Amino acid sequence: MLSTEQKLLCGVAHLGWVVGAPILAPLIIMLLAGDSFVRTQAKEALAFQIGVIILGAIFGILSILLIGIPLLIALALGTLILPIIAIVRVCDGVDYSYPVTGKFIRENF
Repeated sequence: MLSTEQKLLCGVAHLGWVVGAPILAPLIIMLLAGDSFVRTQAKEALAFQIGVIILGAIFGILSILLIGIPLLIALALGTLILPIIAIVRVCDGVDYSYPVTGKFIRENF
């Protein structure tokens, strides 16, 4: 069973983009957390947010060709929905992994 502090730290890591720190919040939590579960969740959130920023830049450039606009919309929806799912799953005590970046991060880092 996860403590309230663990749930709160995981929630802040996953929803760092809400407070305007999509990379800074999970990075600080990952570096300062003493718990491996919290560190793993912060690593997942950090990788996801870095991926969102990179994809946002690529899709923004593709918007010149008009192909990037639907991709940006899909990215925005994923950026809103996936961290909320992550928080709900973590609060239930499940070790959540993002669908796209999760396996890569867990196997390589």
